[in-house]
Amino acid sequence: MKKAISFLPLLFCVAISYAQINKIDSLKSLLKSAKQDSNRVTHLWQLSNEYKTSRPDTSLLLAEEALQLAKHLNFEEGESKALSLLAASQYYLGNYPKALENYLLKLKIEEKRKIPKDYSVALNNIGLMYVLLGEHNNAIEYFFKADSVETANNLNYIKHRVMLNLGEAYFRKNDFTSSLSYFTKSLNIATANKSIEDSTMSLVGVANVLAKLNNTAASKSNYSIALQLLKTTNDEDLLCEASLGLAKVYDQLNKPDSAMYYAKLSYTYGKKDRFISREFDASQYLVELFKKAKKPDSAFAYLQHTVALKDSIMGQDKVRQAQIISSGEQLRQVQIAEQKKLAIAERKKQLQLLFIGIFIPLFFLLTLYISKTKIHSRIIKFLGIISLLLFFEYLTLLLHPFVAELTHHTPVLEMLIFVTIAAFLIPLHHRIEGILIKKLTSNKLPYITGPLKIKTKKIKGRK
Repeated sequence: MKKAISFLPLLFCVAISYAQINKIDSLKSLLKSAKQDSNRVTHLWQLSNEYKTSRPDTSLLLAEEALQLAKHLNFEEGESKALSLLAASQYYLGNYPKALENYLLKLKIEEKRKIPKDYSVALNNIGLMYVLLGEHNNAIEYFFKADSVETANNLNYIKHRVMLNLGEAYFRKNDFTSSLSYFTKSLNIATANKSIEDSTMSLVGVANVLAKLNNTAASKSNYSIALQLLKTTNDEDLLCEASLGLAKVYDQLNKPDSAMYYAKLSYTYGKKDRFISREFDASQYLVELFKKAKKPDSAFAYLQHTVALKDSIMGQDKVRQAQIISSGEQLRQVQIAEQKKLAIAERKKQLQLLFIGIFIPLFFLLTLYISKTKIHSRIIKFLGIISLLLFFEYLTLLLHPFVAELTHHTPVLEMLIFVTIAAFLIPLHHRIEGILIKKLTSNKLPYITGPLKIKTKKIKGRK
């Protein structure tokens, strides 16, 4: 059951709506005026999110730019969301190994952030990538981890998806008993939540498993209920799958007319919405049905469709591979450009620190020089205090990156460490200030600017 796989952050859409176009234009406008700060990271990943289904290659580049900037700013939330969108874009491009790699990087960040919902979503998405890569045991392991997080934190509103994905993983593993158990659990949760969308996915999953177990009556019932519910939704991809599943059940029940009707229904919806893989599956099955019905002309017509669709699918695979290669190179160029930007910014920062480091001793030497000249002692004292203040502030500036890294940018811990440093530096500052000012002004009397009184001797003149 392909549709059972549900991507929590990967919401499917076919085209960009008018509202999305307005939102995209608004985000582009905000990006033009945005500074290199966390707001820019937010705008970048929001714009990437808008493009992920329609233009995944563009989404990929925007997410990469957001990631590089978030790393530079030590903005963990932005980094996590950018990685999620990188993975989503790579999923839509069909590059599952790279998507898995980015979801694993996101997981490391979420382990530090300790936000249960985001942590559970990361685990779930890793499991989904393992399903797509055929590593079902790894997938099941991560789904169970996600389920334990959700259970421990009462995240019942997203539990349905993990149960659904466990059902799909066991289905692909051909463990139909376990698959049925988890699909049934997901159905019970969807029913309790009164979610029609979730219920239809679970019903189709249950029906697919029952069909594999040759329980045709129960399978037919679940497919029929799902199709009735799907009439109220826009999920025509799932409708294609349910229709074809019901066609196969009717074929097993020796009802060729009903089988033909539902197979054609699946084919029609697949063709209408350009679900090429669904259209191909339905067309291929119709060939078999017409052969059984001894209608060679119809069988041959659908066989031609099947061959054409197969060529189209192969062509799409080639295009997808080319897109993966192209997007990989574009991504590399973006990374190089971002690294150059960050290197320039880091160089400017280092030069500023170097300038400050040179200026402070020069300023102190200037103070010493001035102390030898005729200038008021209060000015010498003021310059000495400024020298010390500059030195201690420069020391704090140098320590800040190390403290931030040590505390993982936790404000409370940063504040406690700097308060402790201040508790040590302030008394030291006052002590050194006293010694320094005393030294600078020890031989310095206040410079008197009033008139001088000169005593003169009275000169006796001759009589």
